[in-house]
Amino acid sequence: MLFCRVEELKIRMRSRLESLSRAVGVPRSYFQGRTHAENCIPNNVLIFRRTTCSELRRATFEMRPHHRFVLIFNLATSGSVRIDRADVRLHPGDGLLILPYQFHAFAKTEKEEILWLIVTFECERPALLEQFRGKVFRFGASARRRMVSLLELYCSEVDEPVNQILAFELACLLLELQRLTKDLRASPTPADPQSRQLLDDIASYLHRSPPGSTSVKDVAKHLNISESRLRARFRATFGSSLGYHLRNFRLHLAIERMRDTRRNFTKLASELGFPDSASFSRFIRQQTGSTPTEFRHRMIK
Repeated sequence: MLFCRVEELKIRMRSRLESLSRAVGVPRSYFQGRTHAENCIPNNVLIFRRTTCSELRRATFEMRPHHRFVLIFNLATSGSVRIDRADVRLHPGDGLLILPYQFHAFAKTEKEEILWLIVTFECERPALLEQFRGKVFRFGASARRRMVSLLELYCSEVDEPVNQILAFELACLLLELQRLTKDLRASPTPADPQSRQLLDDIASYLHRSPPGSTSVKDVAKHLNISESRLRARFRATFGSSLGYHLRNFRLHLAIERMRDTRRNFTKLASELGFPDSASFSRFIRQQTGSTPTEFRHRMIK
């Protein structure tokens, strides 16, 4: 029975190939064909999954800002992602592309058990994927087939031809997803209003206050809550320290301003509340492993 089914598929494929071959016709010119604009060919592709909310949130707060893209596919269990100052609700079947150095954090999901597929990669022309910023997409059957193909390649034997096909398969998936993007809107019904409100209050203070006022003490005073209670509440909600979150926010802010090469590091240090450029340089080296000059050069490159 199975053999007959396979043979039937082969016959149908041959017939389809012959039919399409006759349909292409003869070109008017043998030197002018179909061209395409520049596209992004991903490299250094890494694929992994998150199966629990705790794992997802813990990994988020442990991450340092980086130059990689983070492509998220929600396969099971709704949850919220904060991108810069906006919240987006990801339902199963929704996806999101986080751009390099873009500040993001994960709030609670509806259940502890989740299945989120994460694809991270680098790209020599990141500007070509800028249209994903602030948008969410709904992936359907066609995108799922490409995802299956991508995972089969990733799980197969590692060699150069496979790696090249993997990169092109991911590039094709990205092109397909570009047509599926839609405006990202704040979630009207978050799974955990208290968690979102806490992040909203902290983010609102951080964005309206001088960059140097980013200590836990400053935030606690603004929220009219004791420092110890705020630390405990944040750790209980997100499984990470508030101090780390504030340092991460300050680092993202520094990275965003470092993109402007007209700003020297002495001026940047003053804008961000550091006592001097040496303190700023030490902070950047501790967080990124590079000096400000090296880090800026890598971003520009």
